[in-house]
Amino acid sequence: MIVFFDIDGTLVSDDPSHTIPESTTRAIRAARENGHLMYINTGRTMNNVDDYIREIGFDGYICGCGTYIESGGKTLFYRTVPKDICLKMAELMYECRMSPVYERTDSFFLDKRLKEKGGLAELKVILTREGKQFSRDISDPDFSFDKLVAWYDEGSDLERFKDGIKEHFDYIDRGYGFCELAAKGFSKGSGIKVVCKHHNVPITDTIAIGDSLNDMPMLTAAGHSVAMGESRSELIEAVEYVTTPLYKDGIENALKHYNLV
Repeated sequence: MIVFFDIDGTLVSDDPSHTIPESTTRAIRAARENGHLMYINTGRTMNNVDDYIREIGFDGYICGCGTYIESGGKTLFYRTVPKDICLKMAELMYECRMSPVYERTDSFFLDKRLKEKGGLAELKVILTREGKQFSRDISDPDFSFDKLVAWYDEGSDLERFKDGIKEHFDYIDRGYGFCELAAKGFSKGSGIKVVCKHHNVPITDTIAIGDSLNDMPMLTAAGHSVAMGESRSELIEAVEYVTTPLYKDGIENALKHYNLV
Protein backbone atom coordinates (compact mmCIF):
# COMPACT_ATOMS: atom_id res chain seq x y z
CA MET A 1 0.00 0.00 0.00
CA ILE A 2 1.14 3.58 -0.71
CA VAL A 3 -0.08 6.25 1.70
CA PHE A 4 -0.09 9.95 0.77
CA PHE A 5 -0.11 12.58 3.52
CA ASP A 6 -0.93 16.25 3.39
CA ILE A 7 1.26 18.29 5.77
CA ASP A 8 -0.57 21.24 7.34
CA GLY A 9 -3.43 20.11 9.55
CA THR A 10 -2.71 16.45 8.76
CA LEU A 11 0.86 15.68 9.83
CA VAL A 12 1.62 19.02 11.45
CA SER A 13 -0.67 21.21 13.56
CA ASP A 14 -2.04 24.10 11.52
CA ASP A 15 -0.85 26.79 13.95
CA PRO A 16 2.43 28.60 14.66
CA SER A 17 3.71 25.75 16.86
CA HIS A 18 3.72 23.31 13.89
CA THR A 19 3.59 20.36 16.30
CA ILE A 20 3.88 16.75 15.10
CA PRO A 21 2.23 14.33 17.56
CA GLU A 22 4.49 11.52 18.74
CA SER A 23 1.85 9.00 17.64
CA THR A 24 2.10 10.30 14.05
CA THR A 25 5.83 9.66 13.84
CA ARG A 26 5.48 6.28 15.54
CA ALA A 27 2.72 5.09 13.21
CA ILE A 28 4.39 6.18 9.96
CA ARG A 29 7.66 4.50 10.90
CA ALA A 30 5.81 1.31 11.88
CA ALA A 31 3.90 1.27 8.58
CA ARG A 32 7.16 1.58 6.64
CA GLU A 33 8.68 -1.26 8.66
CA ASN A 34 5.64 -3.32 7.65
CA GLY A 35 6.53 -2.80 3.98
CA HIS A 36 4.22 0.08 3.03
CA LEU A 37 5.36 3.20 1.17
CA MET A 38 4.86 6.61 2.80
CA TYR A 39 4.71 9.78 0.67
CA ILE A 40 4.25 13.45 1.46
CA ASN A 41 1.67 15.05 -0.86
CA THR A 42 1.58 18.79 -0.27
CA GLY A 43 0.93 22.17 -1.79
CA ARG A 44 4.22 23.31 -0.26
CA THR A 45 7.18 23.51 -2.61
CA MET A 46 10.17 21.31 -1.78
CA ASN A 47 12.17 24.08 -0.11
CA ASN A 48 9.33 24.44 2.41
CA VAL A 49 9.34 20.80 3.57
CA ASP A 50 11.41 21.22 6.72
CA ASP A 51 13.95 18.79 8.13
CA TYR A 52 11.81 18.06 11.20
CA ILE A 53 9.11 16.76 8.84
CA ARG A 54 11.52 14.74 6.67
CA GLU A 55 13.00 13.15 9.79
CA ILE A 56 9.76 11.23 10.32
CA GLY A 57 10.87 9.11 7.36
CA PHE A 58 9.25 9.12 3.92
CA ASP A 59 9.83 7.24 0.69
CA GLY A 60 9.15 10.29 -1.44
CA TYR A 61 7.52 13.67 -1.92
CA ILE A 62 4.86 15.19 -4.15
CA CYS A 63 5.23 18.96 -3.78
CA GLY A 64 3.82 22.15 -5.25
CA CYS A 65 0.45 20.56 -6.06
CA GLY A 66 1.97 17.84 -8.23
CA THR A 67 4.58 19.99 -9.98
CA TYR A 68 7.58 18.33 -8.29
CA ILE A 69 7.84 14.61 -7.52
CA GLU A 70 10.73 12.87 -5.81
CA SER A 71 11.18 9.21 -4.89
CA GLY A 72 14.09 7.68 -2.99
CA GLY A 73 16.02 10.95 -3.28
CA LYS A 74 15.70 11.11 -7.09
CA THR A 75 13.56 13.58 -9.02
CA LEU A 76 10.87 11.82 -11.06
CA PHE A 77 9.17 14.92 -12.42
CA TYR A 78 9.43 18.71 -12.32
CA ARG A 79 7.34 21.32 -14.10
CA THR A 80 7.62 25.08 -13.62
CA VAL A 81 5.51 27.86 -15.11
CA PRO A 82 6.90 29.43 -18.32
CA LYS A 83 8.57 32.81 -17.77
CA ASP A 84 6.14 34.81 -19.93
CA ILE A 85 3.15 33.50 -18.00
CA CYS A 86 4.90 34.25 -14.69
CA LEU A 87 5.36 37.89 -15.70
CA LYS A 88 1.79 38.15 -16.96
CA MET A 89 0.48 36.71 -13.68
CA ALA A 90 2.53 39.15 -11.62
CA GLU A 91 1.00 42.11 -13.44
CA LEU A 92 -2.51 40.70 -13.04
CA MET A 93 -1.89 40.28 -9.31
CA TYR A 94 -0.74 43.89 -9.08
CA GLU A 95 -3.68 45.27 -11.06
CA CYS A 96 -6.19 43.25 -9.01
CA ARG A 97 -4.61 44.29 -5.70
CA MET A 98 -3.92 40.77 -4.46
CA SER A 99 -1.17 39.83 -1.99
CA PRO A 100 0.82 36.90 -3.44
CA VAL A 101 3.66 34.60 -2.49
CA TYR A 102 5.19 33.07 -5.61
CA GLU A 103 6.59 29.64 -4.75
CA ARG A 104 9.39 27.83 -6.56
CA THR A 105 11.16 24.61 -5.61
CA ASP A 106 14.18 26.59 -4.40
CA SER A 107 12.78 30.00 -3.44
CA PHE A 108 9.93 32.38 -2.56
CA PHE A 109 9.24 35.66 -4.37
CA LEU A 110 7.14 38.63 -3.24
CA ASP A 111 5.88 41.72 -5.05
CA LYS A 112 7.12 44.57 -2.87
CA ARG A 113 4.83 47.02 -4.67
CA LEU A 114 1.81 45.40 -3.05
CA LYS A 115 0.31 45.80 0.40
CA GLU A 116 0.54 42.72 2.61
CA LYS A 117 -3.00 41.46 3.15
CA GLY A 118 -4.50 38.77 5.37
CA GLY A 119 -2.10 36.25 6.85
CA LEU A 120 0.93 37.09 4.71
CA ALA A 121 2.71 39.06 7.44
CA GLU A 122 2.16 36.23 9.94
CA LEU A 123 3.35 33.63 7.42
CA LYS A 124 6.54 35.61 6.80
CA VAL A 125 7.27 35.75 10.52
CA ILE A 126 6.75 31.99 10.94
CA LEU A 127 8.78 30.98 7.88
CA THR A 128 11.56 33.47 8.59
CA ARG A 129 11.85 31.97 12.08
CA GLU A 130 12.30 28.60 10.34
CA GLY A 131 15.15 29.97 8.22
CA LYS A 132 13.24 30.76 5.02
CA GLN A 133 14.22 33.83 2.99
CA PHE A 134 11.72 36.46 1.80
CA SER A 135 14.17 38.93 0.29
CA ARG A 136 13.48 38.00 -3.33
CA ASP A 137 11.18 40.08 -5.53
CA ILE A 138 9.44 39.73 -8.89
CA SER A 139 11.94 42.29 -10.23
CA ASP A 140 14.77 39.75 -9.84
CA PRO A 141 16.09 38.63 -13.26
CA ASP A 142 15.43 34.95 -12.56
CA PHE A 143 11.88 35.42 -11.20
CA SER A 144 9.65 32.44 -11.94
CA PHE A 145 7.39 30.15 -9.96
CA ASP A 146 5.86 26.68 -9.86
CA LYS A 147 2.62 27.62 -8.03
CA LEU A 148 1.43 30.40 -5.78
CA VAL A 149 -0.80 31.43 -2.92
CA ALA A 150 -2.46 34.81 -2.43
CA TRP A 151 -4.55 36.78 0.01
CA TYR A 152 -7.39 39.12 -0.96
CA ASP A 153 -9.77 41.53 0.75
CA GLU A 154 -12.64 43.88 -0.11
CA GLY A 155 -10.21 46.09 -2.01
CA SER A 156 -9.17 43.26 -4.37
CA ASP A 157 -10.78 42.72 -7.76
CA LEU A 158 -11.27 39.01 -7.20
CA GLU A 159 -13.63 38.38 -10.12
CA ARG A 160 -11.26 39.96 -12.63
CA PHE A 161 -8.43 37.99 -11.08
CA LYS A 162 -10.27 34.65 -11.40
CA ASP A 163 -11.17 35.42 -15.01
CA GLY A 164 -7.59 36.36 -15.82
CA ILE A 165 -6.03 33.17 -14.46
CA LYS A 166 -8.50 30.59 -15.77
CA GLU A 167 -6.59 29.78 -18.96
CA HIS A 168 -3.45 28.67 -17.12
CA PHE A 169 -4.36 27.96 -13.49
CA ASP A 170 -6.90 26.24 -11.30
CA TYR A 171 -8.23 28.38 -8.46
CA ILE A 172 -8.64 26.84 -5.00
CA ASP A 173 -10.32 29.03 -2.40
CA ARG A 174 -8.95 28.08 1.01
CA GLY A 175 -11.33 30.39 2.87
CA TYR A 176 -10.66 33.42 5.08
CA GLY A 177 -9.48 35.56 2.15
CA PHE A 178 -6.84 33.06 1.07
CA CYS A 179 -6.48 31.17 -2.22
CA GLU A 180 -4.06 28.80 -3.93
CA LEU A 181 -3.28 28.50 -7.64
CA ALA A 182 -1.93 25.39 -9.35
CA ALA A 183 -1.04 25.09 -13.03
CA LYS A 184 -3.82 23.47 -15.04
CA GLY A 185 -3.40 19.71 -15.32
CA PHE A 186 -1.37 19.46 -12.13
CA SER A 187 -2.64 18.63 -8.66
CA LYS A 188 -2.06 16.37 -5.69
CA GLY A 189 -4.13 13.83 -7.64
CA SER A 190 -1.96 13.93 -10.77
CA GLY A 191 1.07 13.35 -8.55
CA ILE A 192 -0.43 10.14 -7.17
CA LYS A 193 -0.73 8.73 -10.70
CA VAL A 194 2.96 9.40 -11.40
CA VAL A 195 4.04 7.68 -8.18
CA CYS A 196 1.81 4.65 -8.81
CA LYS A 197 3.28 4.23 -12.29
CA HIS A 198 6.81 4.54 -10.89
CA HIS A 199 6.22 1.79 -8.34
CA ASN A 200 3.96 -0.28 -10.61
CA VAL A 201 1.26 -0.21 -7.93
CA PRO A 202 -2.44 -0.02 -8.87
CA ILE A 203 -4.18 3.12 -7.70
CA THR A 204 -6.64 0.93 -5.80
CA ASP A 205 -3.75 0.17 -3.41
CA THR A 206 -3.37 3.78 -2.29
CA ILE A 207 -4.63 5.83 0.66
CA ALA A 208 -4.76 9.63 0.77
CA ILE A 209 -5.11 11.52 4.06
CA GLY A 210 -5.92 15.23 4.23
CA ASP A 211 -7.87 17.98 5.93
CA SER A 212 -8.33 20.85 3.45
CA LEU A 213 -10.11 21.61 0.18
CA ASN A 214 -6.82 21.56 -1.73
CA ASP A 215 -6.60 17.87 -0.71
CA MET A 216 -9.75 17.00 -2.66
CA PRO A 217 -7.89 16.06 -5.89
CA MET A 218 -5.75 13.47 -4.06
CA LEU A 219 -8.67 12.17 -2.01
CA THR A 220 -10.73 11.54 -5.13
CA ALA A 221 -7.74 10.07 -7.03
CA ALA A 222 -6.68 7.56 -4.37
CA GLY A 223 -8.17 4.13 -3.87
CA HIS A 224 -9.07 5.01 -0.27
CA SER A 225 -9.67 8.47 1.19
CA VAL A 226 -9.37 9.71 4.76
CA ALA A 227 -10.29 13.09 6.27
CA MET A 228 -8.83 14.22 9.54
CA GLY A 229 -11.37 14.79 12.29
CA GLU A 230 -12.55 18.42 12.37
CA SER A 231 -11.97 18.85 8.62
CA ARG A 232 -14.40 21.00 6.65
CA SER A 233 -17.78 19.39 6.05
CA GLU A 234 -17.28 19.27 2.26
CA LEU A 235 -14.27 17.03 2.81
CA ILE A 236 -15.87 14.81 5.43
CA GLU A 237 -18.84 14.15 3.15
CA ALA A 238 -16.55 13.14 0.26
CA VAL A 239 -14.27 10.56 1.91
CA GLU A 240 -14.40 6.87 2.75
CA TYR A 241 -13.24 7.24 6.36
CA VAL A 242 -13.01 10.05 8.92
CA THR A 243 -10.29 9.59 11.52
CA THR A 244 -9.86 11.40 14.82
CA PRO A 245 -8.27 14.89 14.89
CA LEU A 246 -4.51 15.27 14.47
CA TYR A 247 -3.89 15.83 18.18
CA LYS A 248 -6.03 12.79 19.09
CA ASP A 249 -3.80 10.29 17.25
CA GLY A 250 -5.56 10.87 13.93
CA ILE A 251 -2.79 9.47 11.71
CA GLU A 252 -2.15 6.46 13.90
CA ASN A 253 -5.87 5.64 14.05
CA ALA A 254 -6.19 5.95 10.27
CA LEU A 255 -3.27 3.57 9.63
CA LYS A 256 -4.70 1.15 12.18
CA HIS A 257 -8.10 1.32 10.45
CA TYR A 258 -6.49 0.06 7.22
CA ASN A 259 -4.40 -2.54 9.08
CA LEU A 260 -1.07 -0.99 8.12
CA VAL A 261 0.15 -0.95 11.73
